[in-house]
Amino acid sequence: MTRRGILSTVASIYDPLGFLSPCVLIGKQILQQMCKDGLDWDSPLSEEQQEKWELWRNALPSLADMKIERCFKPKDFGEVEKIELHHFSDASTIGYGQCSYLRLVDVNNNVHCTLAMAKAKVNPKKQVTIPRLELQAATISAKVSRILKQ
Repeated sequence: MTRRGILSTVASIYDPLGFLSPCVLIGKQILQQMCKDGLDWDSPLSEEQQEKWELWRNALPSLADMKIERCFKPKDFGEVEKIELHHFSDASTIGYGQCSYLRLVDVNNNVHCTLAMAKAKVNPKKQVTIPRLELQAATISAKVSRILKQ
């Protein structure tokens, strides 16, 4: 349980679309706290951080059971009449992020929403105001929007 080992575990989670962002964010926060505490690469975690790390690491195997439907349009959905992208962003004292949903409306006015992509980041080590973090989250949303429109 060193900074090197924790970084290796956190970095080993492959999540290009950000569906696991809330989970990965906790691992990144532990790493960031180790940096703030000035721990070098091979120093062990503090007792408090060790408990948090164990809880997080023990929850990782349950991610293997997670199933994500990647088809945006369900089989029984009618002919799509309207397609919309909706982006939500937020920030807190812990981190900031965004999620983007694809909203489909068919000819019978049935609506189906699907998570298309998400991003989450830990706050910078330097103290930043919540309005500034909200702006950073909105900036990420704009970038994700551009990616999804392509």
